[in-house]
Amino acid sequence: MKTSIAITLLLAAFLSSASFSSAQTNAATPPKIFEPAQIQAVYRVLLDRDALLLESILDVIHQKNIQDGYVMVGSGSVQTCTYHYVTSTAQKPVNAYKTVKGPFEILNAGGIVAAGEPHIHITLSSPEKGAFGGHLEKGCRVLYLAEVTILQFRGPALTRVNNQNGVAILQSK
Repeated sequence: MKTSIAITLLLAAFLSSASFSSAQTNAATPPKIFEPAQIQAVYRVLLDRDALLLESILDVIHQKNIQDGYVMVGSGSVQTCTYHYVTSTAQKPVNAYKTVKGPFEILNAGGIVAAGEPHIHITLSSPEKGAFGGHLEKGCRVLYLAEVTILQFRGPALTRVNNQNGVAILQSK
């Protein structure tokens, strides 16, 4: 009995110190939480074959004057798509751009709209390549369809400003 209590206390002390040292070495800036917003409108958009995905989303955002919101692509397929992704863990990001051609399913795409500009990431898949993706760029062409939902927020506005490393981060407007 005393041995099991001693082991339990030893294990608790170890886990406590491991958590503490892990928290110290992985110290990061705490999450920035912005003031709440309400959904003002929900736009459901169907894109047909050969539509340009990002360009069509931008058209809706500008047409409906959406300054703050969220974009979701729940389903669809593309025949060609350009995206970029980070290639290093350096302080300043290093990006690689890639264009893929072929039939790919859209598994998911989404991102925040701030100051009228969306920041969208996309995940694509195919049996040969598996799942892949990154930051959506212009030139991504729909194969059969894409179903897009765009939420328009009402509330404190957000914008993006480059930090010291050139990364565009959200902040209150």
